[in-house]
Amino acid sequence: MDNGNCCGDPAAVSESVVHRLRVELKLEVGTYDIDVAHHVNNIVYVRWLEDLRRKLFATRYPVEELLKKNLYPVVTSTNIRYRNQLKLTDNLEGIVWVQRVSHGLMQLKAVFQKDNLVIATAEQECVLMDLQSGRMDKNAMEIYS
Repeated sequence: MDNGNCCGDPAAVSESVVHRLRVELKLEVGTYDIDVAHHVNNIVYVRWLEDLRRKLFATRYPVEELLKKNLYPVVTSTNIRYRNQLKLTDNLEGIVWVQRVSHGLMQLKAVFQKDNLVIATAEQECVLMDLQSGRMDKNAMEIYS
């Protein structure tokens, strides 16, 4: 069985970075999350990733502070690998961490798990956009490194 390490282990990042740039969140499956096949719809995972990413940013540099600098985080790619299904009565935990910050690009890794069973893994890439120019600010992301 896949143990979910496809996204890299947060322990592989230096200890200080992991403690600074890693968050966990308890997640619940709602009735509105269930699709016609009686399992959690794939789009729900994208919403959960957004919740995790918002919490992650808030721990280091809240979006409100970024906006004061005319910056805004933008997701440039998302990849989710589904391992096991979730049903209505399931509760789970989401974990996200910063894998790397380089050249203005933040690479995030995430895992969704229920009772130590990996449900899904995910990878996202984010940039900080300058709201005035509409372009990526390659230097701004370093506040997260």
